[in-house]
Amino acid sequence: MLDAITFEKRGIPAAAVITEPFQSTAEAMARLAGMTGYPVAAVPHPFGSLSPAEVRARADTIVDSIERLLLER
Repeated sequence: MLDAITFEKRGIPAAAVITEPFQSTAEAMARLAGMTGYPVAAVPHPFGSLSPAEVRARADTIVDSIERLLLER
C-alpha cells in the first residue's frame, strides 16, 4: 500500500492490490499518508496458499480494476 502511494506521490501510476480483510487497514494507511480515498484492487482472502492456477484465476477477476487504477488517474 505504502509503495503504491509513494509511487503516486512521485507521479508514477501504481495500483495497490490487497486481500479483502485488509481494506480498513489500507484505508487507514492511505489516510495517514495524506491520500484519503486512495483506491485499491481487492481480492478474496486467503491468497498466499493458492496454487499458481488459482492465483491466475483471481488475477483475472481484478485485471480490469487494476487497468482502471493505472490509467484513469
